[in-house]
Amino acid sequence: MIFNSLEQINISNIPVVIVGSGPAAITLALELEKNNIDSLIIEAGEEKYNYDSQQNYKGEIVGDTISDLTHNRLRQFGGTSGHWGGWSRPLEDYHFEKWNIKKEDLDKYSDNTCNILGIKNKFDKTNLNDYFDQIEFQYSTVRFGKKYKNHIFKSDKISLALKTQVSHFEGNNNTTQFAVCYSNGKKYMVPSKNFILACGGVENSRILLWTREKNSQFIDPRLPIGKYWMCHPWMLGGNGVIKKSKFKNILKDKFIDSGAKPIHIATTKKIRTAKNILGGTFYMNAIEDTKIHKEIIKDLLCIAPELGKKVARKVFNKDLKCGNIFLQLEEEPRIDNQITLHSKLKDNLNIPITKLFYKQSTSTVRNAKKILEEFANFCRETGSGRIAILDEIYQLKYYDSLGVNHHMGGTRMGDSPKTSVVDKNLKIHNNKNLYVAGSSNFTSGGFANPTYTIIQLSLRLSAEITNKLV
Repeated sequence: MIFNSLEQINISNIPVVIVGSGPAAITLALELEKNNIDSLIIEAGEEKYNYDSQQNYKGEIVGDTISDLTHNRLRQFGGTSGHWGGWSRPLEDYHFEKWNIKKEDLDKYSDNTCNILGIKNKFDKTNLNDYFDQIEFQYSTVRFGKKYKNHIFKSDKISLALKTQVSHFEGNNNTTQFAVCYSNGKKYMVPSKNFILACGGVENSRILLWTREKNSQFIDPRLPIGKYWMCHPWMLGGNGVIKKSKFKNILKDKFIDSGAKPIHIATTKKIRTAKNILGGTFYMNAIEDTKIHKEIIKDLLCIAPELGKKVARKVFNKDLKCGNIFLQLEEEPRIDNQITLHSKLKDNLNIPITKLFYKQSTSTVRNAKKILEEFANFCRETGSGRIAILDEIYQLKYYDSLGVNHHMGGTRMGDSPKTSVVDKNLKIHNNKNLYVAGSSNFTSGGFANPTYTIIQLSLRLSAEITNKLV
């Protein structure tokens, strides 16, 4: 059922308390319900967006400019799925090289993940050459709050407390005993056998850091909480012209016809090792953008005059796809990119706000240039198009971030408490019953949007909790 405060809920005997109500949290509660396990979801926000509540997500960013932390995540029922783009695809097997689990550990949850997201379990990939694949994303339209509101409202196994903020956890002897909450102006100590922190790629670290600040003996001081934070650098890399019929001829019946959706190209494992770079994916809209024809043709006339003249003559040939090339790149997890607690500024509960230290990596610009250069070589050699790289990227100067919306790391998964925060079962090291769910657990980011993998990991965690309780 759904409540607007904790005072309406009997909190004395709940086996699983889940903090947050985004995709990870709702997935966990639904799976536990299937196994007849009660859970309490605690959400700091309201059912729908509220400006005043959202201001509690304010944070200070030190270093390079990224999206405002009040804009790229949502403090409401359903979490940030309230405005996500829906792009869905699993990570590649080689993206798990630095994880302590393998892709096959998550593949068993693929059907259920696709069912939750309302998409087909179909993610085609066809090889262009040694360095590139054409890939397929599925596009989910699910807003978790909207989709599962009625189900949770009617459920006798799931309780949802809105407008209830968790401050920190308390416990001793490596056992978590209470989630300390504030609801309707009152303080509550919520007990449980198991606690799952599922508040996203920023708040997970913030709440754990505040927990350790309140009791340094309860959370292992060695844990690198908040560190190795990362995102998917998203940028405009250049523009170009691609001849769709040439791609079809090269790939034949394996060509992925995206229709009106973008044409996606991804790097392979081989380019990573051969060129010593991290990977990425880039896309051009399948429907040509006539507004930038003149700009593209002007660039082509400078770098490839004969081609530019040819394109100018055939500018309305529907087989030519003229457009901007957008890249979404894998970013190296760096210890200096980290979430900390602000030393001065606090929220309305007197809890320090987030202070995020983030610097763009010079290797990201190098990766972008190398990827675009190699794809330009492919297009030129096959006669399938021409690519023009933005000058600032070609000169290895900088890139303009188009937004930082995929927050990952901060409570990374691993085997050692010195280099990770949670173990392979997402349990905090040296703690018996406190778990973390979400993209904050990612050891590396790959290039696919994180929601799909978040749900796979949540389904795996629900199986772990079920085995523990049943």
